[in-house]
Formats: sequence, C-alpha cells, structure tokens
Amino acid sequence: MTKWLLSIAVVSFCCMTLPAPTPADAKEPYFKETVVAGGPDHFMEVRHVIIKGSNYAIGKKVAEIAKGMDIRPIPFIDPLTNKVQREYMEKTYPIFYQRMKGVADAYNLRLDDNRYDFTTLFQFPIGPPGCSVVFYPGSFTESGHSMLSRNYDFTTGTIMGRRPRENEVPVMSHPFIFELHPDEGYASLSICAFDLLGGVLDGINSEGLAVAILGDDETVMNFGRKPAVGIGMNELSSMRYLLDNCKDVDEAKEALLYLKHFYEFVPCHYIIADKNGRSFIFEFSPLRNNTHIIDGEGPQCITNHPVSNYQSIEEFPEESPINTYERYKTLHAAITGKKRFTIEEITAINASVADPGMTFDHPEYAPGRTLWHALYDIDRKSLSVKFYLGERPDASDPSRMILDYSDYLEFQLR
Repeated sequence: MTKWLLSIAVVSFCCMTLPAPTPADAKEPYFKETVVAGGPDHFMEVRHVIIKGSNYAIGKKVAEIAKGMDIRPIPFIDPLTNKVQREYMEKTYPIFYQRMKGVADAYNLRLDDNRYDFTTLFQFPIGPPGCSVVFYPGSFTESGHSMLSRNYDFTTGTIMGRRPRENEVPVMSHPFIFELHPDEGYASLSICAFDLLGGVLDGINSEGLAVAILGDDETVMNFGRKPAVGIGMNELSSMRYLLDNCKDVDEAKEALLYLKHFYEFVPCHYIIADKNGRSFIFEFSPLRNNTHIIDGEGPQCITNHPVSNYQSIEEFPEESPINTYERYKTLHAAITGKKRFTIEEITAINASVADPGMTFDHPEYAPGRTLWHALYDIDRKSLSVKFYLGERPDASDPSRMILDYSDYLEFQLR
C-alpha cells in the first residue's frame, strides 16, 4: 500500500513540476513597432515593424497586430478551394504555411478549418495602383550601387475612390514598413498595405533582390476586371514569395514561371531587380493565358501598361483616358542616352512623373496622389522613403494644392 501511494506521489510531483516543453517555433519573437511618419492629424500613419523569430511566431505576431485593428480571417464560401489552397501553400511555400499556423493560433482557430482563409489578413481589398518605377544598374549610377526608384500613386479616398464618410478611413491611411528576420527564408524590408500578411507593394531582401508591383490599367480599360478567389498566389503574395525565397533575378524568373497565379481584385505586373545590376519585367497577357519576361538592358522603366504589348514607344495610343503612356515616355526620355545618374537626378526623374497636386473639387470622389517615393539602394539593402501626409491650398495658384510629405526616412537591413 505504501509503495502504491509512493508511486502516485512521484507521478503527481512529475506532473506538477515538468510541464510540456514549449515548441521552439512558438517562442516569443523579438518585436518592435514604431510610428515613423504621420499620425492622427495627418492623412496617414506609417508604422515600422521589426519581427525576428520563427515563421510561426512572425505569422502569429502579424495576426496580433491585425486583431488590434479589428481585422479577422476572411470567411471562405468554398471549403474545397480553401482546402486545396492550404495544401498548395504547404507544399509550394512552406515558409508562409508556418506563418499561416501562427495566424490560426492567434485567432484560436484550427488551420484545417476550411471556413476561414489564413493566407491573408486584409485591411481593405486591393485597388489598382498607378505607379512609376525605374531601375538603375550600378554601372549607371555615380555611387556604383544599383537603385530602384518607385512612385506609388493611389487614391486618397476609400477603396472605391470616394471621399470617406463619417466612420470611414482612407484605404491607404495605415501602411506598414515590415522588417522581417525569419529563422528560415531571407530577411526582408518591404512597404505593405491592403494585406498585412502578404501584401508587399515594394521591397528588398537580404540577398539584394528588389521588387515592385504596378497595376495594369490598360488591361482593365480594354478587358475589364475579372477577379477570382483561386489557388496559388494573388497579385500581392507573389512578391512576398520572392522576397522570402529568391536571391537573384534568375531564381525570381523561375519562381514566377513556376507559381500558379490569380488576381483577387486587379491585374498587375512587376519589376524585379538584383544587386548584380540585372532586372526584368514580368507580366501576363490580357487573357492570362501567357506570361512575358522583358529583360532590362541598362536602366529599365515601367508604368501601368504591359510593356510586352508594344515594340516601340511610337506604337503607344496618341490619346488615352489613362496617363500611363505619357509617364512612360517621360521616364524613357530621361534615362536614355545618359551614362551616369546621381541620387539627386534619380529622385528628380521620379518627381517629374509624380502627381502634380492639381485641385480636385469632385463632391463624391477623392483625388489620387503620389503617396510615397521609395528609393531602394540594392547594394546597401536600404530604403529611403517619403510619405504623403496631406495637402493644403496654394495661395499663389488656385488650380493647385501644396502636397505635404514627410522627410525621407532611412531604413537598412542588418
């Protein structure tokens, strides 16, 4: 009897003093969140978020940020598609799959619950970005560093472009600069919006691969939008995939050709560049049944029409309701025939195609503006960026507004 009681006591002691060990990937990550531009009294509030840890922990921490913003996983109406999408991510993108696990746990849900999509944490649906980007190989810059210079243009209103009503906020009022240092996959620095988990608009990774996404306005104009909720990578998550997995242009090309793509809101195309001075544009045919890779030869520019549709600038439409062609012509003329560019010249070239801030008095719709200019120094793995904070009337010219921007902010992957 005494021996039996002793055994019970030993078992009880062990149960009390030896709890189940915490899995390594569940350890609390390093986390720092800082407001770096704007605030409640400005158009936008920009946050720089640094997370270092396992991909599971990164996913969970991002989900906790989303929960604080009243963002929840999207209910999914097609359980079979959701199941196949989850399995696709597990096999094709295991880094992201681990982040999905963290998201599910943060919301106290099961990852295999097909009622919810754990691949996204949408702030707002994705809209059509109207942007202008130029890549400069290091052999064309005074510093000898390869540079990606990007204007991000978007509405200052709601996702539908309307002026926000009471209790509404502008769709671009809370962009994030995510700096991720995972234990598996490459570290990255990226500007994100729409989707906190995978919504990369432009960024760079620790290997010197830089990416930027641009809306394809011409395809929308000629063929309309045909969005879908499918299996594979949406228009933003493919950029997150490249930053996590690819070290150079060659790997990025293979990845984009290998991945299954769909768009949830708007067709887009991309420019990708690396520290070796190489770049390419990746885009889809209007019917999405073909892809095109356009290699850069020296400086390479892109705006909001498929470059693959035209053999030369002379083929551009003479008149168009979208201004992508004029911006492209301006950029192309500025970068053609010149052997070296200073940082000041690179910045000025993008400024020449930025939104000029014309007065916009439409009672329902809000104006579009250049919301940031981002300059990626690929050799330094750094980002210099200024953000739009608001506007005010220009007393000297009633037809214009004075656009207020933050100072250029500096970030570097280390």
